Amino acid sequence: MIDINPNGKKMILSVDGGGLRGMISIAMLAELEKKTGKTCSELFDMVAGTSTGAVIAAGIGLGLSAQELLQEIYRTRLPDAFRAQPSGIGLYLRYALGGFRSLYTLDAFVQMIGPFAPGKKVGDFTKPIVFMTTRDVRTANTYFIVSKGPGAASFADWPVTGAVAASGAAPIFFPPVLGNLIDGGVGMHGNPCLAATVEAMEYISREDANFRDGNVIHMSLGTGFLPVTFDEGAGGRFGIIGWLKYLIEEVLADTTVNQVQATRTIYRDRVDLRRYNPYLLSESVSEKLGISLQNRPKPESVSTGLSVLDQPMMELMEEIGRVYADKVDWTAPNYVPWIETDGIDKGEGRDGGHPLPKIRGSAWKGTMFE
Repeated sequence: MIDINPNGKKMILSVDGGGLRGMISIAMLAELEKKTGKTCSELFDMVAGTSTGAVIAAGIGLGLSAQELLQEIYRTRLPDAFRAQPSGIGLYLRYALGGFRSLYTLDAFVQMIGPFAPGKKVGDFTKPIVFMTTRDVRTANTYFIVSKGPGAASFADWPVTGAVAASGAAPIFFPPVLGNLIDGGVGMHGNPCLAATVEAMEYISREDANFRDGNVIHMSLGTGFLPVTFDEGAGGRFGIIGWLKYLIEEVLADTTVNQVQATRTIYRDRVDLRRYNPYLLSESVSEKLGISLQNRPKPESVSTGLSVLDQPMMELMEEIGRVYADKVDWTAPNYVPWIETDGIDKGEGRDGGHPLPKIRGSAWKGTMFE
């Protein structure tokens, strides 16, 4: 057994958005529970999440173990909820008849989390504190749904299922909750680690003084990192569709790294921030994690959408999460997937984690800027 918190500090868990790639995160947490002999609700004082991360945060807040969430939600209820809806041509006919507004209904969220939260309100969460994000299209504001602190009163009577649905209502896939609330990952909070740290250290600390400098460990989990990669000079060939695709994918990829860097910069001497996120390129998965990909899907083909309902892909994501969780050092302070030396980011992935992007100096040779 390992002890990730030998000094009894306050523990925060935050989980990124990423659709059904949340299978990776929940598998990591199930492995962490094995290693510590404790459930996540016992390990953490605050759990935060966006979209699929909100599903995990709410489940932990309801007292479910990571292993229960893995089995009941990600292996069973989540796939069943979407398989119960139209597929193929039936799905797109409904999409068209609905005015091309959304592919799926919000029933999936009720079927997924509802049985575990009958009549539960956000204000019913006690230990751990639960924090989720959603965005209001009327004002472009992000709401930080929280169960403790100065902001808690605003969300105390929100139903848990509604809050989770609001955090995960990705545009095109789902209609806005109450006609206004969409996925909290639209914008900069797909990775909620900075927002959760600010909430804990600047606001919740007013009611719980133990959220103080030097007394907080924050574990931030990604849902797997996939770089946005194109051929050399591809940007010069983009048309409007190419740029739209690039901008959407790049915003999602950027937030996974940038929010960690911002949190480390702002709270470097105040919070022990540990980031865990496996790199999903085949080379890293096979060589660094030692997972055989023979006759299996390519991990690069995983998406944030519902194509991962494919059973072989779901099994691969779970294995990636478990193997990565077995390799990383959960006890190391200020752990990051890339290697840091003397405060300088080297950009190299370690333990199968994602590297930082790098620009080659040779790319400038022969240009007008040289």
